[in-house]
Amino acid sequence: MNLTETITNKINDFAPYAELMPGVVIIHLVGDFPVVYMSSNGLKLLGVTLEELQQIGTEYYNRYFNIEDIEVFVPKLKALLESDVTDQSVSFFQQVKLAGKNEWTWHMSSVKVFMRDEEGKPLLTITIAFPISEMKHIEAKAERLLEENNFLRRNSKAFSSLSKREKQVLSLVAKGKTSIEIAESLFISSETVQTHRRNIKQKLGINTAFAFTEYALAFDLI
Repeated sequence: MNLTETITNKINDFAPYAELMPGVVIIHLVGDFPVVYMSSNGLKLLGVTLEELQQIGTEYYNRYFNIEDIEVFVPKLKALLESDVTDQSVSFFQQVKLAGKNEWTWHMSSVKVFMRDEEGKPLLTITIAFPISEMKHIEAKAERLLEENNFLRRNSKAFSSLSKREKQVLSLVAKGKTSIEIAESLFISSETVQTHRRNIKQKLGINTAFAFTEYALAFDLI
């Protein structure tokens, strides 16, 4: 990996301080985002050397991270790089495959721009990651967030097929309203409400009141 002298000096100057930080510090080169630096505690957790990480390039993500998490934070990272705010950062949960372990280990990571060129364009990003296994209440919340994100991705197309009125009915059903109550609320007949309910079930492939609530919660209808 060929880095400019300016970038190399920036990393070398910062590396001693990174080694003193409690979390894992990673520096990426903007573009395909290969790793150009990782603190020794992170290298130990992954069971690799910095040279090996630099050689595998973007394969680093497929090897050590859950790709579904990457799909969540990439839009956040893109927005960060397009922003002119110098002290802005983005945070997210991600699952990491550590050396000698078969299961994922949850981490909470924060990223910001570490270095810009003379025109103000980002050259390097810096990430600080902390394992959240030591914070049990956060780990459980992260699991729920991931499942919600997965549900949204799986069902966004079906949900978008609903009309505005069908979404209103879906919301009211999820709140426990009867067809008569929904009819009165929306100023439509009970028969029309029943038709909307049938259409919703068909479009979403659901049959239970719980499924109505699950969709309403996931898509912020209640």
